[in-house]
Amino acid sequence: MNVRHIYALGVTGADLLSEHAGIDDEYRSARRMGTFAAEHHIGFFAEMREADAYSVHPLWVDRSERAGHVMVFVLNRSTRKLASILELIVVNMDLGGRASVPFPPDVATKIDRAAATAQAIPWPLPTSGAMSVRR
Repeated sequence: MNVRHIYALGVTGADLLSEHAGIDDEYRSARRMGTFAAEHHIGFFAEMREADAYSVHPLWVDRSERAGHVMVFVLNRSTRKLASILELIVVNMDLGGRASVPFPPDVATKIDRAAATAQAIPWPLPTSGAMSVRR
């Protein structure tokens, strides 16, 4: 697979993670908010071929008032290897004013619950060290 395909898997995983937190089409249309990617870091660790089975595992790492730290692991199930890690910082935005705004309380609560689950993983997350949310 070309790197753009593996990147697309990571981005799709991040989108699904956001939807589970309530950041979806209704969020954008009714609340007039959405998230913008502010930073990306991607690592490619093992080749994936078109016929390979794969799985995508997104998680919230951390959150500040206006930003979230996300990691997405793409696993090659056929070879049992980690194919890629996409790490990103997303910023919650007012779509009308194009300015960063705090996450609404209901969304913040969902992100915090998901981040607590990730923080309970018994091994250190392999973050790039190049990015984090600012407080």
